[in-house]
Amino acid sequence: MRVISGRFRGRRLKGPDGTDLRPTGDRLKETLFNILAPVVPAAVVLDVFGGTGGIGIEALSRGAKHVAFIEISPPAQRLILQNLKVCGIEGGFQIIRQDVFAALRMLARKGFKANIIYFDPPYDFEPYQDLLMLTFKRGLVHKSGRVIIEHHRKARIPEEGDGYRRARVVRQGDQVLSFFEEPRPKDETASGH
Repeated sequence: MRVISGRFRGRRLKGPDGTDLRPTGDRLKETLFNILAPVVPAAVVLDVFGGTGGIGIEALSRGAKHVAFIEISPPAQRLILQNLKVCGIEGGFQIIRQDVFAALRMLARKGFKANIIYFDPPYDFEPYQDLLMLTFKRGLVHKSGRVIIEHHRKARIPEEGDGYRRARVVRQGDQVLSFFEEPRPKDETASGH
């Protein structure tokens, strides 16, 4: 596991000792950041279920302005801090040590808005709909922002819901990236009136 591009390119990140964490593989991470490349510089990024911190650190390496990691597990929090240290990153980040839903509600109350929100929940996670609804209804993402969920190909991911729709799917083996956005207003999609 390494930083692929940017200021900290080539730095090796520490992985988990146990099997609880499932870090995003380098190939999938590269695919993700090839897609996100235009929006990463100066972006505010929310790395949810932060794990090893690999996604947020990659974003910082590529010029993101600020990364907020949400991670409730103390061993994973320590791993994020170790990996930030490996890269010599001393600022431009925060680690929110709370349950995901509590953390998202707290950020919404503070008026936090991200350009990129990346969810990488455990593969047995199920309340995707609640996660997406909270994210979009509480205005956690900018109008032109990107919301991505990394999930197993067998996960039941909603195509659309109150305030969001799935706009793109990228598959790599058993891993899938689902991209979500606000639905376009009807008049934009209507033809030629």
